Amino acid sequence: MTSLPLKNLHLFASRYQIYFYLLLALLSGVLLPIQASCNAQLARSLNSVPLAADISYIVGTLVLVALIATQKFGHPDWSAISKAPKWSLIGGVLGTWYICSSTYFTSLLGTTLTLGLVVGGQSLAGIIVDHHGWLDLPRHRLSRNRRFAIGLLIVAIFFLTQP
Repeated sequence: MTSLPLKNLHLFASRYQIYFYLLLALLSGVLLPIQASCNAQLARSLNSVPLAADISYIVGTLVLVALIATQKFGHPDWSAISKAPKWSLIGGVLGTWYICSSTYFTSLLGTTLTLGLVVGGQSLAGIIVDHHGWLDLPRHRLSRNRRFAIGLLIVAIFFLTQP
């Protein structure tokens, strides 16, 4: 087995870094149905969607506090919270909506249909946000490929909703 010289390792890593990020993004998608299923089971066990969501957030908060404590992701600038756009703080409310709704609908509709619709909604909202450059994000116009993706999404949602 041939090893790369150390000086070329940085070039190799930077060239293929995007593939690593793509793999991590895919892994994030893989974890969503598992999370929704775990939360749905917890809600059934507790007979409460909001309590299951609370427990999910508490466990997640503990993990995030541990990550902040390691300082592996830099040193947070806590004073910058007051400088952040006020609308950016609504992410917690939207996260709560996502956790509660996916927990509830997974038990009713199943994991595939629930998350298929979630991904469909995410894709449509993402295309609109990208096209207009909302939320201080760079604009990505509605190209032919993006229109094609919308078409695929509509077809996928159609097939997901068929009995």
